[in-house]
Amino acid sequence: MIADSDEAGGLARGVVGSARTIAFGTSIVAPSASAATVLVLVVAFAGYASPLVVLITFAGSLCCALSIGQFAGRLPSAGWAYTYNSRGLGPAAGFLTGWMMIFAYALFVPAGVGLTSAFGSQLLASTLHVTIAPWALFIVVLTAAVFLAYLGITTSASVDLLLVAGEVAVIAALAITILVKIGPAHYSAAVLSPASSPNQRLTDLTDAMIYGFTAFAGFEAAAALGEEATNARRSVPVSIVGVVVVTGIFYLLVVCAEAFALGRHGIAGLVGQASPLGYLTSRFWSPSVLWSIDLVIVLAGLSFVVASVNAAIRVMYTMGRERALPGSLGRLSHHRTPVAAIGCLAAVTLLIGLPLTYVYGGVPTFGYLAGIGGLPVVLIYFAVNIAVIRAFRTEFRDEFRPVPHLLIPAAASVVFLFPLWGILFPGAYTLANLLPFISLGWLLIGAIAAAILRARRPATFQALGRAVAPNLDKQLEPD
Repeated sequence: MIADSDEAGGLARGVVGSARTIAFGTSIVAPSASAATVLVLVVAFAGYASPLVVLITFAGSLCCALSIGQFAGRLPSAGWAYTYNSRGLGPAAGFLTGWMMIFAYALFVPAGVGLTSAFGSQLLASTLHVTIAPWALFIVVLTAAVFLAYLGITTSASVDLLLVAGEVAVIAALAITILVKIGPAHYSAAVLSPASSPNQRLTDLTDAMIYGFTAFAGFEAAAALGEEATNARRSVPVSIVGVVVVTGIFYLLVVCAEAFALGRHGIAGLVGQASPLGYLTSRFWSPSVLWSIDLVIVLAGLSFVVASVNAAIRVMYTMGRERALPGSLGRLSHHRTPVAAIGCLAAVTLLIGLPLTYVYGGVPTFGYLAGIGGLPVVLIYFAVNIAVIRAFRTEFRDEFRPVPHLLIPAAASVVFLFPLWGILFPGAYTLANLLPFISLGWLLIGAIAAAILRARRPATFQALGRAVAPNLDKQLEPD
């Protein structure tokens, strides 16, 4: 079912190559920004054992990437998890997956814009001595991202490729400089021992794993280009795994440099620094280049926002195309971009993010909104892995293979139970720990919406996840 006559041509086909697809996914992970923020929280909990936590979450994320890749190769779709779970777990689960994906993106986009505007304001003040309030830059950053999304995925992905390459290169160069200057004498395999954690308790590692998985979150975004990537059946699964591999190696490089440079007893002091990466930059490069860290975070924030906007509008477009949401969301511009979804997301981002940034500032806005959005991400990852097992035991049973369709998704599901448990049952119920529970309220509203859709339009409900864009089915034919 096509939502609008403008959609007759569908999204542009075969316009994004593998390099730009990987860059698109990596941009949502935002590895350099995570190195400056999320990995610091990993170090706070795991201490000298931080490389072990990164290695474990790297392995878990890789298993999940392989699972998602099984669907991406079989069902290329701009709605990715919405389509996958509709086919693997049924239309109700698929609808709720799309519902929660849109909720998460509606939080992460303003969160990213807020963080970018805050560091952009700081960078302008420290380098050009120009004062621009973060809330004003919020509007500028969002406008730029929306304009790029309107122009098309080719332009957006090209911008992401340039930004993510630059940001990763700077932080990787800093980490390599540290490792070279301290020399092999300071390297130690003890960083891979659980006993190296601050309190030598398992909870040190499991708490750190929550943030470790958060640092990898977004690797699956390349699946949103399933209808626009070149040779999508092969390039998208490879890109999803490629994002995890590139990010995992980068994170290991960074945390090992931090651990080896500061030692077992000194690494705890890194968390107390106002800017941990800034501290390392001053120590191993020069205080005169501290501005480079702010610039890296601004670049990472921009690439994250551009990629997140594009991923979000494609989920909205897919659900609009199938009438799971208002059909107008399936309308395309003459650039073959989801113009109605772009406008809707921009309005929501302004409504949520601009007042928060004006009142609290960009960094707290990021913290609040990202805190709420963490639970939907973990639930979606967990559900997709279960969907792989079920789909390849039912609809695609002729293609079933034990390792990729049972063992790997089962292992990934088990690993994701750790952060899920940590979110639902934190050690203490502080305001920050209670924020994710807002997501459960949205999930309840989604269940009501699904029930209404099933009662009023049963044929549409049963067809969720099965409508494809014109000519998409040709990508699924055997070679």
